[in-house]
Amino acid sequence: MYNRAYKRSNKVKFDQGITSLVAVVLILITLFMIRFVNIAIKKNVRGNLAYIELLNFGMPVIKETHFDKGAYLESPVNLWSLVLEASNLNGINPVGLISYEIPYFKDNKLAPSYYKNSVVFDPFKLNNDSVTKLNPEELNKDDTKAVSKVAYNPKLKKTLNSAKPEVLIYHSHTTEAYLPAKADSTDNNLNVVAVGDELEHDLEENYGISVIHDKTIHSLASYDESYNRSRETVSKYLKKYGDFKLIIDLHRDSVGGAGRNAFATELNNEQVAKIMFVTTNNNPHHNVNDGLVDFFNKTSRELFPGFCKGVHTYNRGIGMFNQDLSNNSVLIEVGAEQNTATEAKASAKYISRIIAEKLNGKK
Repeated sequence: MYNRAYKRSNKVKFDQGITSLVAVVLILITLFMIRFVNIAIKKNVRGNLAYIELLNFGMPVIKETHFDKGAYLESPVNLWSLVLEASNLNGINPVGLISYEIPYFKDNKLAPSYYKNSVVFDPFKLNNDSVTKLNPEELNKDDTKAVSKVAYNPKLKKTLNSAKPEVLIYHSHTTEAYLPAKADSTDNNLNVVAVGDELEHDLEENYGISVIHDKTIHSLASYDESYNRSRETVSKYLKKYGDFKLIIDLHRDSVGGAGRNAFATELNNEQVAKIMFVTTNNNPHHNVNDGLVDFFNKTSRELFPGFCKGVHTYNRGIGMFNQDLSNNSVLIEVGAEQNTATEAKASAKYISRIIAEKLNGKK
C-alpha cells in the first residue's frame, strides 16, 4: 500500500514537472515569436528574403519552379538573420568571443592593426555569394586621423558642354531612403534621388561635367525586378547617346548587423555618409570595371581617408548589376538607412571630386 501511494505521489510530481516544463517552454517560444515578429515588422524591407524563405518553406513547389536566389543576394534580411537578432546572437563573432575571454588578444593580437588589409566576412554569413574587402581605415580607426583635403579643387574645372553628357546617374532601387524617412520612400528629398541631385549639381557647377540624372522609379512595383527595369533605362540612354564616360547606379546600403557609426564619418568638420563600391564577377569584362572602381577607391583613400569603406564583390550579381552594358559602369552605395538625408547629401561633393579626378584630371 505504501509503495503504491509513494509511486502515485512520484508520478503526480513527475507529471506536474513535465507540465511546468512544457508551460515554460511554451512561454519562451511565445515571447521569442513576439520578438521575432516585431523585429521582422520593423525591418520593413521590400524584397525581404526572410518572407520569401517562409513562403518557400510552406510551398516547396513554388520554391522549385519560381524562386531565383540571385534576385535576393542584396537582401540584408533573411530568416536566419532574424532568428539571430531575436535571440540576441547577431553581434557574436569569433574575434569578439576570443577577445572577451582572453584579454591579451583584446589588447594585442586582435587589435584592428593586427589584421589590416584583410578580407572581412560578416558573422554567420560566410558563403560563396559575395565578399567584402574593407579598406585599412575601416579596420584601424587611427588611420582616419589623417587630414582630409577640401572637397573642391578649382584646377579640375572645365567649360560645361550640356550638349554632350559625360555622366549618367540612375537608381535601380530608387526608393532607398534616409532618416527621417523610413527605409523606403518616394520622397525625392529623402531618398537616393536627393543624393543624385546633389551629385549632378556639383559635377556641373564645380567641374563642368555634363550629367543626365534619371529619376525613374524602378523598385516600387517589384523589388526583385528592379535591375531588369533599370537595365531598360540604361539601354535607352546608351542607344541615344552612345557610351558615357561614367555610368553610376547610385544606391543606399543597409546596416544589417553593423551600427550607425560604420556608415558615418567626419570630413572637414562635417558629418557625412560613407560610401562603398559594389562589383560582380559575372560581368564578362569585370576586370575593366574593377579597374575603374580601384581608381576611385584609391583616390578616395588618398584625398579623404575613412570616406570609402571599400569594395563589395558578388560572384553573381543580379543581372550583372547592368555593369555588362558599359566598361564605365559602377555601383556606389552612399550610407545606410540609419544615416540622415543631410549626411548622405553631404557626401555628394566628395564623390564628385573623386569623379572629377578621373574625368578632368591629368591623363
